[in-house]
Amino acid sequence: MKFFAISTSALIYLILPDHALADYNRGASEYRLKNFASAIYEWRQSAEEGEVRSQLRLAQMYERGQGVPRQFDLAKKWYSLAAHGGDVEAQRYVAKIYLQGLDGQQPDPWQAARWLQRAVDSGDAESAFLLGHLYYAGAGVARDLPKAIFYYRFAAQNRIAAAQNNLGSLYESGNGLDKNDTLAAQWYLRAARARDSYGQNNMGRMYALGKGVPQDYAWAIFWFAMSASQGNTEAQKNIETYLAHLPRQQVTTETANIRLGNSTAYKVIAQVMRGQTLPVLGEGQGWTQVYLESSQQLGWVSSSLLD
Repeated sequence: MKFFAISTSALIYLILPDHALADYNRGASEYRLKNFASAIYEWRQSAEEGEVRSQLRLAQMYERGQGVPRQFDLAKKWYSLAAHGGDVEAQRYVAKIYLQGLDGQQPDPWQAARWLQRAVDSGDAESAFLLGHLYYAGAGVARDLPKAIFYYRFAAQNRIAAAQNNLGSLYESGNGLDKNDTLAAQWYLRAARARDSYGQNNMGRMYALGKGVPQDYAWAIFWFAMSASQGNTEAQKNIETYLAHLPRQQVTTETANIRLGNSTAYKVIAQVMRGQTLPVLGEGQGWTQVYLESSQQLGWVSSSLLD
């Protein structure tokens, strides 16, 4: 299985007339100035002459409704032309069209896998993750766990957070890989730091249970809170389960400002009254990190204001 190939779009650029490339550049300049109608005009000229980047940009404009009414059929047309011309981003988008069955179409995972493979052959990591998921599910291709792991690993090593989370899950479960909680936690942590909500929730769970890392309820609540802030309802349930394990401290002043970060330079996100107790995650440099149950978020308070 190869990942890298010479993009045919590069060859196309070499034989295009100079004015087609000039049209693309003028379109890019107009777009930066937010003159969307003018950008559309320039890109349409060069797109019709086969300039792949213009075809991609034109497709995006029709998809987003910038400078023109949103027209999915025209977006799909230009994405398809750019994909056939070798543009990796367009190939991935066409694959997603087949995966999701947009605009009333039936999903076609076989066609999706075909386009994803072309993008992966050019080294596209996001497409590798999606292709790995098809092999894992057996959708559009025969189910093949080793291939799924191969593509997940490639994507994970190239900073695709969802792939990092999935690889962590396979290590934790021992599904297709030797069970290894330490490696699972390492991949979950990479996904969590990349703001993947599933990775954050899984990392919190590893800390709560002491799997692959020392048990630490403060870190558990921290990652659960980060995940919950992105709408992960499972993470919110985990907070409710494990919050009681945190120590609490009482506010000793009339009111205490809770800030977004650990200095007065950060904005105030809440105020709490004397006598209220707050779950504490940790303390450093005169500031204490707390969890606000009322607003379900993390904050910082001056340590001098707590008992």
